[in-house]
Formats: sequence, C-alpha cells, structure tokens
Amino acid sequence: MSRMLKSLVGVSLLTCILGTAAMAQDVSFGQRIFQDKGDCKFCHGANGDGRGDPRSPGAGANFHQTALKREQIIEVITCGRPGTEMPHFDKYAYDDDTPCYGMKEKDVGKDKPPEPHSTSLTKREIEAAADYILATFVGK
Repeated sequence: MSRMLKSLVGVSLLTCILGTAAMAQDVSFGQRIFQDKGDCKFCHGANGDGRGDPRSPGAGANFHQTALKREQIIEVITCGRPGTEMPHFDKYAYDDDTPCYGMKEKDVGKDKPPEPHSTSLTKREIEAAADYILATFVGK
C-alpha cells in the first residue's frame, strides 16, 4: 500500500509541475500576443491599466478593474465591442457561421467593431491573450 501511495503522490506532483510549466508557457505566449502581435498595449497600456498610446483611437479598458470572466474576455477579444473602437480579432466575427453576442453582420450594421490595426488572431492566440490578461492584470 505504501508503494502505491508513493506512486500516486509522485504522479500527482509531476502533474502539478508539468501543469504549472504548461501554464507559464501559455502565459508567456499570451504576453507576446498582448504586447506584439495583437498590440493590445496600444490601447490598454503595457500594464493593462487603460493608459495606452495617446495616438490610440480611444481609452482601453483598465483590466485591473474588470469583472469579466475568462469566457467573456475571450468573447470581447474575438468579437470586439459593437459601437466602440475595440476591434474584433477573429477575422470571421459576425459572419453567418460566427455570430457574436448573438448577432450577425446584418444585425450589428454600422456598429460592427473595426478590424484590428495589427492583425487577426487565431482561437488559440485569443485564448492565450485572455489567460495572460487574467493572470497578470485582473484583480491586481
């Protein structure tokens, strides 16, 4: 029994270590998306405090004060914010196959969020950026 317990503890410890390493890698990937590819810092600031570049189209949200959960952050990055300068980073957002907030392009009309000034992101990149925001800024 003792040998079996030691094995279970060893496997659990290894799982925790590998899980922590994978999460750190995902956060690092998310940081690169936030800082570089998605250029989220342009509007939201490098510290996620909403103090972006003065040339940005509008004040970005302060992530330290957000009450949004992971899935909501992913939706905002994917779909943008209708009627605001927050762009949609999914190039298929609001298409018939990818409605956002329950709306398609015909529903959102002229309030459709703009294209990103940087580039579109993949689902994995959007999730990594959301995880970075949660791990680094939210509630801190």
